[in-house]
Order: sequence, then C-alpha cells, then structure tokens
Amino acid sequence: MEKIKVDILCLYAKKTGQTVYLDNLAEELKNLVDLKIIYPNNSYVFSFLNRFNSPLAIKSLPFVVKKRIRKDSIVHIVNQEIFFLIPLIKNPLVVTLHDFGLYTYYLVWKKKEIQLLDKVEKIICGSDSTKKELLKHFPRFEEKAVAVHNSLRKKFKKSTQDLRKKFNLKPTDRIILFVGSDDSKKNFLSLLKAFSELKQDNLILAKVGLPWSFNGNQRKNFAEFILKNNLEEKVKFFDSLPTQDLIDLYFEAEVYVQPSHYEGFGLTLLEAMASGTPVISADNTSLPEVAGNAALFFNSKNEKELKEKLEEILNNKNLQKELIQKGFENVKRFSWKDSAEKVFGVYKKIKRKEKED
Repeated sequence: MEKIKVDILCLYAKKTGQTVYLDNLAEELKNLVDLKIIYPNNSYVFSFLNRFNSPLAIKSLPFVVKKRIRKDSIVHIVNQEIFFLIPLIKNPLVVTLHDFGLYTYYLVWKKKEIQLLDKVEKIICGSDSTKKELLKHFPRFEEKAVAVHNSLRKKFKKSTQDLRKKFNLKPTDRIILFVGSDDSKKNFLSLLKAFSELKQDNLILAKVGLPWSFNGNQRKNFAEFILKNNLEEKVKFFDSLPTQDLIDLYFEAEVYVQPSHYEGFGLTLLEAMASGTPVISADNTSLPEVAGNAALFFNSKNEKELKEKLEEILNNKNLQKELIQKGFENVKRFSWKDSAEKVFGVYKKIKRKEKED
C-alpha cells in the first residue's frame, strides 16, 4: 500500500522549541508516511537576501515553497510564523498551533490571522490547554482541533564530563535552574527576585536561554536588579549551550523552576523530571497538565509564594526524593511514538475525506 505523502514546512533555527518538536516528531513519522521536510529559509535565494536583512527574504518564501511542495501531498506547517503561506497552498493543509499566545497573551493576532485557520483541514494543538483556549474564543474550530502532546527527546542521558569544572562551579554549589528566553511571559525577573530573598548557603541561579524578548531588552532589567542586590557571583547566564551540556546541567541542578505566566506546553518540565531534578512550576495554562502531580505549584504573580516553595524544597530532602520519583513516573505518560501515531491518524482522516469527496 502506498504511503501517504506529507510535506512538512518548518523555519529551521537550532535549539528552538519548534525545531526540537520537528526533529523528534519527524524521527517517528518517517516510519509511517512518505515524509519530506522543507525548510523555506534554507535556500540560496532566502540566504542571499537575508544576508542584507532584506524584507525581500520573507517575500521570497512563497516562491521557494511552491517549487518544493509535491503535487499530491498533505502539507503540514509547524511554525506559526509562516501561517501567512496558508492561502498560497492548494494542497490539504495541517498546522501545528504550539500555543495561542499571539492572540490571548501578546494580543498581536487579529481577525485576519484567525481567518487563516478557516482554510486548513486540521489544527494540531500542542496541549489540551491550547485546544481549550482556541475553542473558548473560536468554537467553530471544534471539528478541526486535535490535541497532541510533545514529549522528551530520545537521547536524554547524562554524559561523563565534569560539567561543574567546565562552568567553574564548585562541588558545593546548589544550582537552581531555569531554561527559557528573556521574554516577559517567561517571568524570569520574579524568579530572580525570589532567589534574592533566599538565605541558604552556596545557592547559584543558572539561566539557559537566549536574550530574545517580545517586549524589548529584558536582560537590562535583570542586570540592574543583579547589580543592585550584589548577586553578580550568584547568577549565571548561558545564552546557548550544546545539547549535551544542557542535559548535564539539568542533572546537576538541585531544583528546576518554571515561573512562566504562559506556556503552550512546557517541555522543560519533562526534561527536568527525566533528569531526576525536583520541579517547581507556575500553576497556569498548560503547566499543570504537563507536570501532573510531580511538581510544587505556585501563582506566577506571587513572588512570596515562589520564595516559600523554593525554601520548602531546598530544606526538605524527603520532599525532593518524593518529587523525583513522581517525576520519573510522570515522564512515562509522554512518548513521541504515541504523538506521531496521533498525527498519522490526522493525516489518514484527511485522506479518507478526500476519497469520500
């Protein structure tokens, strides 16, 4: 039996959440469908124009995409940044909606962006939370929306390198870890403020993530707070790390904190749990759905509560052990193989509908 042809469109950028999503999903999907991955930004025309920061680079994408899409394929767009290509594609279309924050949190999506979703066959939402959020505002997408969870990358094991020596960390340093950009929705400043109130010895706050922010230069605000509170030796920023270094840092951390005001999924929670690191998480959007019963929760707008949760976990070895065990169990609920099977089911429904029509 001939496999279903699927052309996935993705704006490739190393180590972004959407690229991690594609890499892991594609690894499983290639066993189920005739898969072709198209990176519109990985072309001579785009690269040449983008070298000069030219708006023409983006305008070249439809030309690049049209040439590469196969005539009889299902097209699956996995980046919200290129949903503008939807009207130009004649093939049956699937999109992945990683979150609905551009409409509900940043307030930049308007009526015309939502109308693009009317033109697609299926909307794969990254969590039940995202699906509910979409349908709360636009119930007309009830028949199109499908929730399919992300999962943990396969190769998630600690290496033998001495990471503490590599990063000039002492054996006695107790690491509180956060992984995410500087964006205001990640709420790192609240974690920084809560951290500054802690009295335990040898605490280090490590942040891994790019200085990018939707809301201007947040790193400047972090730097000012750190200087004012004499935390220069206590807070470490890693804008980007090799994948294995990041994995090893998860394993070295004593606690992982996700203070976000908004998340479409929360993959970092699973990465921390798989590392045997206790998790403290904000209690909003998709985070309770992903963390299950394996985290301490707090209100992301309450820095005092976050400080109390940090003290609770740092001072209680039994609680740490309990959360670690619950974390290992929680991670088992998520599988890229299962996710790929659900996405494959979406493709099959589209093909069945084609035949009926």
